[in-house]
Amino acid sequence: MTVYIEYVIIDNLVIDYLMLKATFALTGLDFKRGRLFLCAFLGAMVALIYPLIQIAVISTLIKILSGFLITLLATNYRSKKEYFIVTALFFCYTFLTGGAIMGVYSVLGIDYSSEYSIALMVLPVYLILRIVSSVIKFIYRRRHVVSATFNVTLCVGENKVSGKGFFDTGNALYDGDSPVIVCGKRFAKNLIGKDFYKVKMKKIKVNTVSGGTENIAFRLDELVIYIWDEPNIFNNVTLCVAGVGVGEGYDVILHPALMEEIYDNKRIFKTQKVS
Repeated sequence: MTVYIEYVIIDNLVIDYLMLKATFALTGLDFKRGRLFLCAFLGAMVALIYPLIQIAVISTLIKILSGFLITLLATNYRSKKEYFIVTALFFCYTFLTGGAIMGVYSVLGIDYSSEYSIALMVLPVYLILRIVSSVIKFIYRRRHVVSATFNVTLCVGENKVSGKGFFDTGNALYDGDSPVIVCGKRFAKNLIGKDFYKVKMKKIKVNTVSGGTENIAFRLDELVIYIWDEPNIFNNVTLCVAGVGVGEGYDVILHPALMEEIYDNKRIFKTQKVS
């Protein structure tokens, strides 16, 4: 099989750069494009010597050591832990993209020496990196949401409805001295049901990045937030009804002042907490 040097250099240069960039983008560490490019070029140069090595053990060892060297030179690390996390993620990307490349060539029956080599290697690598990065970010966001999510019960008159509440530090809404929590239309409908005519409605202004809106709101008779199965009961909370759902994985956006009230026992607003 004939291997064209220019294909080896360009393919490995582009692929190593994409993997390094995806690795640092996912970990959130600072990086410089020029430095990543030089490390990717180093990886491409190392790839040139692979076909010259006949002993498989030595070839594999060089590949592994080159990966450690590339990630080491890519940026300045604050700790060994950061370096090993980046290196581990870089190797994971290497295995995934290598499998994707082999799969494309196997399915299409095209040799590495083909003039289509560059596009057929870069495209699956780019796609797999985007997919994997999106999946990991989604899992991380879900984990973050779950860690700040608690069971809640909202009461209006004799009506009660339970769900998941998420403490959002960006929620700064107040209705006078009453903190405002937010839910979607369906959740509010389940709460008040056919007794909507008994509930005293009002409108409060909600400012968002897209502008200000006036949303329907009403005072709750009771809000229960369960922390480690311990009920924390509040009776001076306003519920604002959003036009759409509030988010995936929870039903109600809670006010951060409620969390401060629970943990710090500070009377930030005039309310009564019943233990």
